[in-house]
Amino acid sequence: MLCLGLLLVNNNMDKLIKREEVKDVDKWDIESVYKSLDDYNKDYNVVKDNISTLGKMQDTFLNNSTSFKEFLLIDSKTSRLIAKLYTYATRKYDEDTGNSTYQELYGKINNLYQSYNEATSFVVPMILEQDKDIIMGYLDKKKELSSFRHQMLDILRYKEHTLSKEEEHIITAFSKVLDSSSDTADFLMDTDMKFGTIKDENEKQVELTSSNYSAFIGSKNREVRKEAFINYHKVYGNFKNTLTSTLASTCEALSVSSKLKKYNSSMEASLFDDFIPTKLYDNLIKVVHDNLPSLYKYFDVKKKILGLDEFHLYDGYVSTVKNIDKKYSFLEGEKLVKEALSVLGDEYSRELDKAFKEGYIDKYPNLNKRSGAYSSGSYDTKPFVLLNYTNEYNDVSTLAHELGHSMHTYFSNHYNDYENSGYPIFLAEIASTVNELLLSYYMEDNAKTKDEKLFILNERLDMFKATVFRQTMFAEFEKYIHDLTDKKEVLTSDGICNYYYELNKLYFGPNVVVDDEVRYECLRIPHFYTPFYVYKYATGLSIASYIVKNILNNTPNFKEKYLEFLKSGGRDYPLEVLKIIDIDLTDTKVFDEAMEMFKETLEKFASLNK
Repeated sequence: MLCLGLLLVNNNMDKLIKREEVKDVDKWDIESVYKSLDDYNKDYNVVKDNISTLGKMQDTFLNNSTSFKEFLLIDSKTSRLIAKLYTYATRKYDEDTGNSTYQELYGKINNLYQSYNEATSFVVPMILEQDKDIIMGYLDKKKELSSFRHQMLDILRYKEHTLSKEEEHIITAFSKVLDSSSDTADFLMDTDMKFGTIKDENEKQVELTSSNYSAFIGSKNREVRKEAFINYHKVYGNFKNTLTSTLASTCEALSVSSKLKKYNSSMEASLFDDFIPTKLYDNLIKVVHDNLPSLYKYFDVKKKILGLDEFHLYDGYVSTVKNIDKKYSFLEGEKLVKEALSVLGDEYSRELDKAFKEGYIDKYPNLNKRSGAYSSGSYDTKPFVLLNYTNEYNDVSTLAHELGHSMHTYFSNHYNDYENSGYPIFLAEIASTVNELLLSYYMEDNAKTKDEKLFILNERLDMFKATVFRQTMFAEFEKYIHDLTDKKEVLTSDGICNYYYELNKLYFGPNVVVDDEVRYECLRIPHFYTPFYVYKYATGLSIASYIVKNILNNTPNFKEKYLEFLKSGGRDYPLEVLKIIDIDLTDTKVFDEAMEMFKETLEKFASLNK
């Protein structure tokens, strides 16, 4: 299963058509997964029976190679079916979140998945209790298990970090409880917190919400964006103790788990899944620190274009380019994406064309449809794309981005067996960002006016600012709060907010007024409840920059290497897979080259604005 992208409930209900009014040509082909609920329920019941069977095999599955084979094959079939069921149930729920049938379906599949995890929680601890040679011997005796080799080797490297099967079962059963601080924060931020009213561009008092904040912070009217910024963050400041508590609980849960499982730190535990050394994390922060002067220059350029005496944080989100009142129909967006990605070769273009012809994409908003965008599918389904296309350039870019995920999923599934098809999350944002950048350079090269070119360059600069610089700042903040927790120090609201304020001063530089209210921004970032994830965004864009540079420069054989990278799935660990495209993340080359792409784009942007 792959589910990536922004997920929010659509609030603009009054202007939307009902789901049953959406044309078939604009929907994803979900019936290719299950034609009816009866078909769905047949597989659902198979999974329920298999879960019961797997649970009963606890005492016998390691007796010999035959019982081991039987267990792994049933488990694989069960996991594969759950992924297929989940894909169907979630897609149906997301296309109409108000449909009670699919609400129930969605709830039941999540409970089934939890039941599967609990029923099989004994597997890893019991494998780890065995001698490695015995496990590998079972695989050698049964050729049907050859595809499980990497999976078993990966499990065995956790030997020193795994508790007894009884202890692991307790941790699995308590997983929902351990995640409850995130749920509490979500409810507080999404439902209970009220941000009052502000004056909009027309001097009308309007309610400020989490949904419309981004629109107001980007307003051309400076008073509007200032009032939105200050009022929004002040409310977070009013809840600073509660939100510090929920964030501290997340840090504490990870810290306790990491120590119980004998990791040296929370960071090491979080990076262990992808076999990533902590040095990589530190390298990213160091390179970004070294290149902060280029970010300062970016803010200086924006300040000059906006004609401001002082540049405040709330000035950082307003566009400095002329509004391009240009709309792109879906067919026009499709054409642009295909042309921009044609540089990836015939095989990529051929499979990309299927996405448009064979029902991968759910295109437009409808009543109760989940908003935002994502790509999601399973080994036995199409890699579906959810969009809410409204004819803006951002929709075209989002289309390219999500199809990057879908093509990565397609190639991984098509060229690997099930056990080796799932590529790690660490690599997941690379293909999507490659597509975004290729589209960006294509649009720059084919811009018909200076304003169009400036618009594209500005978009690319903002992408780097948000994804490399900002996410690295978040990563640095995470490192700080988790280090404190690992040292058994108490996270206080003043302590973490003051640190975050100073971090903003470092990243925005001496020529930007760092407004006091930003100290509370650290309390509203949902990714902090998924520890040590945000650095992957910055790393992903850095790798994508390196890939795009080589593709556009026609580096010999690089295009073929990139396609092989997409086809590699989960055959090996991320750092090994990246060697296919000549990347060694133990040094800083990739991060350095990403910074060069940012600087080159900034030079073009500044030159056109003279």
